[in-house]
Amino acid sequence: MGVTIKANNSKYSFDMGGGGFFDLRSNIANALDADFGNIYRNIIHCHSSEMYKENDRVASEIINSKRLDDEYEDVLDFLYMSDIEGKIGYKTCKKIYDLIKDIDFGTAGFQYAMHRCPEGDYEVFKRFLKDCYSHKRNMVWS
Repeated sequence: MGVTIKANNSKYSFDMGGGGFFDLRSNIANALDADFGNIYRNIIHCHSSEMYKENDRVASEIINSKRLDDEYEDVLDFLYMSDIEGKIGYKTCKKIYDLIKDIDFGTAGFQYAMHRCPEGDYEVFKRFLKDCYSHKRNMVWS
C-alpha cells in the first residue's frame, strides 16, 4: 500500500511506500530534536504492545523534558498521525520547512525509485512545503 502526499492546486506530488513515509517523518523528527528522532526511529523495532508503550513513554519523557510540544505540538501530531491518511495546515508546513531547510539530504529519496527527483526528494519537498505555506494550502496524504 502506497502513500501520496499532495496539496490542492499544487504542481507537487510525492508517491512512496510506507517505509519511505516513515523515513521522511523520521528525518523530520530528527531535525526537531536528535534525542527524540532516535527514539522515534526506534518505533520500527517495536513488536509488542509493551515495546510500543515503552517507546511512547521515553518519547513523552523527551518531549516533556525539552518542552518540544510548547512550539511544535502540531509537528508532533503530524509525526504520529495515521500513515493511511492525514492532513496538516499550511502553518505546520512552514514549521517543518524551517526545521529541515538547512539540512543537506543530498540526493536521498523517500519516494518510489521511479518517482525520485534527480536533485533529491527532500529538496523538492522543501519547495513543496514553502509552496503550501505561501499559498495557504493544506498538505494531505492518503
